[in-house]
Amino acid sequence: MPDTPACPGRLVLGGAFNPLHVGHLRFAVEALESLSHLVDGVDLTPTAIPPHKDAKHLLPFDLRAAMTDAAVANMPGLRCNRMEARRQGPSYTWDMLSAARVQSPGTDFYFLVGMPDFALLPTWFRGLELPRLCHFVVAPRNGMGAENFVAAALRFWPAAQERSPLAPGGLCMALPGGGLAHFLSLPALEISASDIRRRWLAGRSVAWLVPPPVERLLEQARHIAQTRWGGKTRD
Repeated sequence: MPDTPACPGRLVLGGAFNPLHVGHLRFAVEALESLSHLVDGVDLTPTAIPPHKDAKHLLPFDLRAAMTDAAVANMPGLRCNRMEARRQGPSYTWDMLSAARVQSPGTDFYFLVGMPDFALLPTWFRGLELPRLCHFVVAPRNGMGAENFVAAALRFWPAAQERSPLAPGGLCMALPGGGLAHFLSLPALEISASDIRRRWLAGRSVAWLVPPPVERLLEQARHIAQTRWGGKTRD
């Protein structure tokens, strides 16, 4: 995988989006602005069957995708990718990116992830093999920053080597398999989907925690959301 893509790349932000919130959108926007010379947009990709979550407490895929579509309708460069609904089995990142590369040969994919999730890559299905399929774009989260990024990269891939960063204050590591891991000091909105669910179930306002179209769709699907979220809520 070359350092400079032969054709415009794509950023990929996957997640349960249960529900999609403004933290997801700001992450996508900040990353797109930072990498506009390498990519032409962001695919927000809802998972269909997240392997690490209890599906009983997820909103139906079509509702989560509709919320994503509505939220990005007027946001240039952002789109909802529903490809996970067409695949069978758990929504593993490895499988999703493998399918994306078949659908869009020659495209470089940049997978967006917060530092806490990057630190958990060994627990993912084929997580340490992902540099064969994508570059990582890692953002600081929950007090985990550049030092944690370097330590994790060298622990997971001892042969990783430092490269020139994409932006001032950033870091870049070349990983076995051909992919790069970029650390960008992107601002974070520490918003939790589980906190939004608790607030919504308690009748509290979630205004400006979720985009207005998402809030409207939640109200329209109130019975479904109460049924799915009425049990234990967790990220």
